[in-house]
Amino acid sequence: MRSKIYLTALILLLCIPVFVRTTRAQENSTDQATAGPPKFLNMVHQELKPGRSGAYAEMETSIARIYSRENIPVFWVELGSITGPAEVLYLNLFDSSEEMAKAMDALSTGLAAHPELVQMRDRLLQENTSNGTSVLGVRRDDMGYRANTIDFSKMRVLRLSTVFAHPGYERAFMETEWSLSEASNKVHARSAWAVYEVVGGLPEPSFVIVTPMQSLQEIDGIFEASESVKTTEGGALEQHLQELARIAYGTSDTRLFAVGPRMSRVSKKFAASDADFWAPATLSTAPPASAGKGDKTPPKSAGTPAPKP
Repeated sequence: MRSKIYLTALILLLCIPVFVRTTRAQENSTDQATAGPPKFLNMVHQELKPGRSGAYAEMETSIARIYSRENIPVFWVELGSITGPAEVLYLNLFDSSEEMAKAMDALSTGLAAHPELVQMRDRLLQENTSNGTSVLGVRRDDMGYRANTIDFSKMRVLRLSTVFAHPGYERAFMETEWSLSEASNKVHARSAWAVYEVVGGLPEPSFVIVTPMQSLQEIDGIFEASESVKTTEGGALEQHLQELARIAYGTSDTRLFAVGPRMSRVSKKFAASDADFWAPATLSTAPPASAGKGDKTPPKSAGTPAPKP
């Protein structure tokens, strides 16, 4: 049975063992909490039922407006799939475990004060989605390309690759990422990318590679880096990387997503880089009257869980 994930805040419902592992991952990497992308990245995927994209977008926009109107300090970035199945992806960005914990507390408080949001969320998921997953990743500072230049507030398109590595072969995965970083540097690729090690939500070891872009044109740099690998050392590097991939990887998946500001809920500080683009995500307006009427009496859902630590 599909687990119900409260996408309004999109907080991964963590258990104690996961927190222990994330702490260990933090201690094993360089402390760069003030530079580059967030230390923790929570990715919530929701697969949409056929023909439900419009209804999902309308209701999610109403929910985001309520959070803004009531000044509930919970934020997320919403994206819609460009490639692959119809899907909505939400990103929660946290620079520390303390910040993550505060967001969870804010979510719990907000839902307790506004039970209509719980009802709307249940209705949103039951009527429009077929499956959902929530994944938590910790940034790996020893991999990536120009990762410290990444600014999610300027992202308009996201290339997201998920790689499932074979246990014990993480080093081979790291070597492939280092080689690709060198190739990207040689061709002066515009698109920066960061690597997150998954610590919850997917079979481990697995990694997520995020490439935020300001436009689809930046994909050219990714292709150029790939071509550079093919020609380096007469193709020997590409052959070496293919061999490493056979050893290190089980499966991988790459998809493209476009940012949806209307269904996002971002802070004013986050929106400052492009206020016009993010304006729909920061407006403190009430939902449409028609949506408000219907949302007050949604069908009851069985066994709706409250957020848990």
